[in-house]
Amino acid sequence: MSRFFSPDNKFFTGMSKIFDMLVLSLLWLILCLPIITIGPASTAFYYTVVKVIRRERSYLLKEFFRSFLLNFKQGAVLTLIYVAFIVVSYVDFRYAMQLMKEGKQLGSFMMGIFIVLCVFVIFSMVYVFPVLSRFTVTIKNLFKWAFFLSIRHIGWTLLIAFMFVAFGVIMVFSFFWMPPLVIILPGVYTLVASFPMEKVLKKYMPQEETTEEDGIDRWYNE
Repeated sequence: MSRFFSPDNKFFTGMSKIFDMLVLSLLWLILCLPIITIGPASTAFYYTVVKVIRRERSYLLKEFFRSFLLNFKQGAVLTLIYVAFIVVSYVDFRYAMQLMKEGKQLGSFMMGIFIVLCVFVIFSMVYVFPVLSRFTVTIKNLFKWAFFLSIRHIGWTLLIAFMFVAFGVIMVFSFFWMPPLVIILPGVYTLVASFPMEKVLKKYMPQEETTEEDGIDRWYNE
């Protein structure tokens, strides 16, 4: 009986991780409300899920806010860039639909631009925040990395992009039909997507083994 109530019991460990995921999801949702903080919040979300939830290192809130503050400036800039992309895409879509209703061939061309913009936004978005959480790079190089990784690992890219879109659609419907899912789904997506994402990122991380002499915890290589 004492083993059942032990903190190391798998049941309690699992319940603790579920609770931590709910805390992270709620924290992410709250910090996304100002819009401009979506980038740093998403970066911190991914970083904490991998390091604290999966690798069981450090403390939840400590790592989340550490990553949030460390990547705040770049994350905020990324948010503004993506908002601009979304606005341009929306305007292009409305314009294309109007032209197509009028039977003009330019409408099909504009719709093609809309599709290309959507693919670019989704493919880059699934990589940009995880890369920012792990590497120190400029905004320009972040997009270069995102483009390179999305093409170099197209199989994983398609899988993660599919999950990204699927979870996004479910979240929108959940907001109206089952609000509690809005708190659950962000954590579920981030955790599930982190498995293929880490397979990609680990290929570009330093591979040195941790030794007692250097005292460096290379948790990202596990």
